[in-house]
Amino acid sequence: MAEAEGMKDGGAVITSTANDRVKRAVALRDKRERDRTGLMLIEGVREIERAMQAGVALERVYFCSAVIERDEELSLLASLVESRARTVEVTARVFEKITYRGGSGGFLAIAQQPKIALTDLPATGDALFLVVESVEKPGNLGAIIRSADGSGATGIIACGAGTDLYNPNVIRASLGTVFTVPCARAQAAEAVRWLGDTGTTIVTATPGGELPYTAVDFTGRHAIAVGAEDFGLTPAWIEAADHRVLIPMMGAADSLNVSATAAILLYEALRQREAR
Repeated sequence: MAEAEGMKDGGAVITSTANDRVKRAVALRDKRERDRTGLMLIEGVREIERAMQAGVALERVYFCSAVIERDEELSLLASLVESRARTVEVTARVFEKITYRGGSGGFLAIAQQPKIALTDLPATGDALFLVVESVEKPGNLGAIIRSADGSGATGIIACGAGTDLYNPNVIRASLGTVFTVPCARAQAAEAVRWLGDTGTTIVTATPGGELPYTAVDFTGRHAIAVGAEDFGLTPAWIEAADHRVLIPMMGAADSLNVSATAAILLYEALRQREAR
């Protein structure tokens, strides 16, 4: 089937699930393909809007008129036309093929992944960073990013191969806030070195911590580091930490979910900073 462009380009609607564009969108569910191309999938009205507000480059946006009905969905369609984004209309059957979750509001975008380096983050001032190492579960990572956004964190530093910031399920779980907080990717050694060079106090969360988290002064320039669901942080972070903190556990469990841990520490930092 020939290339089919909708809306601005005035072409035909894509009706076949065998269309090359459809196959390309489906392929981006795989991390290897995202890594190879530097592209990602963004599904949902709120998520696409936040990507647009952050200046993320949209390569193409697929939409399904049969699904679009609410005011916010119609508003997004108008915004896409106004911004001269490349849009492609697809049938309901094709849209079901390219989407991976419900509640998308009739939109799925292919976009360039933001390329943010450590040196793009503020090197001075009372910044608050969140380091996330090898957190693999999209629900956990998305919730962590939402907490970073909600608490006003300056940026996120993602370490470890398993921390896939632009997994489409992470984007959805974060409600698109992965685009509102600068997210830099780096190796652990590189991140530790940069934080040390910029005078950043490193706080790690671990069940073997030496201080209750409330005993740490989170005002000033800090980085809070949380680690993988199963094994926690690697020795590189434990050894580099200025403070190793614990969250008191009064029941049978000896630790919290990593997203809960991140939220508690970020909001303690926010509480202290607002009280200054």
